[in-house]
Amino acid sequence: MSFIRKIKKKSGTYLAEVESYRKNGYVKQRVIKYLGKDVNGKAVKRVSSDLIKIKSIKRSLDVLSVDKISNDLSLKEINNEYVLALIYSQLLEKRSINKLADWLRFTEIPEVLDLPEISIKKLYESLSEIEDDEFEELNTNMINVFRKYDDFSKAAVIDVTDTYFEGSSQKIKNRKGKEQKVRKLLQIGLAITFDHGFPILQKQFHGNLSQINILKDMVLALKELGLDSIIVDRGMTTPENIENLQKLEYAVIAGLKKSKKLVEDFISKIDREKIYTLANRVQLKSTEVFIQTFKYLKGELIVIYNPSYEILKKQINFNKGKESGPSIGYSLIYHNTKYPAKDIVKKYFDKDIIERAFKQLKGILNLRPIRVWLNEHVQGHVRICYFAYAILSLINYRLRRLKISAIDALDSLKTGYKVELNDTINNHQWSLTVELEPKQRKILKALGVVYKN
Repeated sequence: MSFIRKIKKKSGTYLAEVESYRKNGYVKQRVIKYLGKDVNGKAVKRVSSDLIKIKSIKRSLDVLSVDKISNDLSLKEINNEYVLALIYSQLLEKRSINKLADWLRFTEIPEVLDLPEISIKKLYESLSEIEDDEFEELNTNMINVFRKYDDFSKAAVIDVTDTYFEGSSQKIKNRKGKEQKVRKLLQIGLAITFDHGFPILQKQFHGNLSQINILKDMVLALKELGLDSIIVDRGMTTPENIENLQKLEYAVIAGLKKSKKLVEDFISKIDREKIYTLANRVQLKSTEVFIQTFKYLKGELIVIYNPSYEILKKQINFNKGKESGPSIGYSLIYHNTKYPAKDIVKKYFDKDIIERAFKQLKGILNLRPIRVWLNEHVQGHVRICYFAYAILSLINYRLRRLKISAIDALDSLKTGYKVELNDTINNHQWSLTVELEPKQRKILKALGVVYKN
């Protein structure tokens, strides 16, 4: 029976596998093989470089980072490991599913997810295997994590975006979207936290449903989550919707469309000399505006005058041979909060955080266009993008002190590889992780990623 023995020499302590035997009545030991030098209780073997063979090189550090954040968000509780493979791939590589299998084999995704095999068929099938109950449970778990980092008593930001999709299984009439293309549309409602942009609600709607009705559905869901303050874009609000939000006891900051009645009742009564004063000025990030307030719907209507936009819009109209109406340069915000009007204007125009969220969903995460055909595949793809965005948002939060975005961090980490090595003489196998950029270690530490190097 063999055992490990420490052999002490002047150059250090070495480990060897030995076995006992008898010779001339004495017990002796013979060395079966040397394991290497003892370093902190581990055998470190010195091998000539010409005897080392590289077995494989796989993308590692970016995969380990996404896997760590996924685990922190409880996303690894997803029942199907192929769904997780799609989420990870959505963050790390823009490829269609039928080209994904080969790429996955050159990453550590199969190892960290314990994928028994890489099958295109199973990847496709997994799109339809995120059941509604499982999605809601996973979203609740994520929200509980996000509550540790963000104040949920503050406003959630709500907006809706269009995305096109292919396929004939959905009986939806073609409709002109925001990009003026006439195709089948899916509308995605998204609610995120105001401070850090953590996603807390995602819903999918028929392409022909009005955003006004979408808001009615979303605010009820947000109420169940315990939120009572929302910031809403003007495309989703009407006086009727505002009254409904008041009945639900919501604190609201909402843009309003310049209807004929609102223009006549408020904007037309603005005295340009009175609004265009230092006392009424509000400095925003890239411009300055001037405001005047009126009592409206048990709250306050803020009329905003933007001189720079007025000049720009008039110039555009002149170039097109159009006359500009009296409301050019004006916009409207309603609120029923305790905050001063100037603070409300800043909060509303700072809501570009949701525009960045949609930009990541539709650009970096490749949401548009959806090139799957079946209804359940369309829904599954959007949910995968939603979970991927949740991972991005938490990476952004943890890297905020380093002032490195999640996208830049993952781009840097993709050059970190795991190399599998083999000693061709003794068949000794080991692996090491290769860092190619100094900032990679800082990123991994901030994300809490532990790895072997």
